Amino acid sequence: MSFLKKILEAIRGSEDFSDIKSSTLRDIINGNILTNKFLQKQYGLLIMIAALTFLYVDNRFYCETQLAKEISLKKKILDVKYESLTISAELMEISRQSNVMNKVNESGIGLVQSTTPPFVIEDSIPKK
Repeated sequence: MSFLKKILEAIRGSEDFSDIKSSTLRDIINGNILTNKFLQKQYGLLIMIAALTFLYVDNRFYCETQLAKEISLKKKILDVKYESLTISAELMEISRQSNVMNKVNESGIGLVQSTTPPFVIEDSIPKK
């Protein structure tokens, strides 16, 4: 514990905080506080914090944009899926045997349904 106290005392001893303590609201508004020695030493840190803040905001915006695109694409996929199911159901309805026979009869082609069942033709050549 004494080690940490020594470090804190060394930090406090090496910095002069009297300029910051004596600053008023007028100094902050005017920008005179930026001429203090303590803040002049910390300009690099302040610039780094500002840059990281900008990167954080940019990253957040990019993620929200990507999320919006993902939601939009999921909706499109769902619409295409439903459209595909509808077309598949219509095709299944049109290709039923009873519907095909009705279309043939309506068009007057004169085709007749076969009364003999189909049979399998077997190959006489033996397979290897």
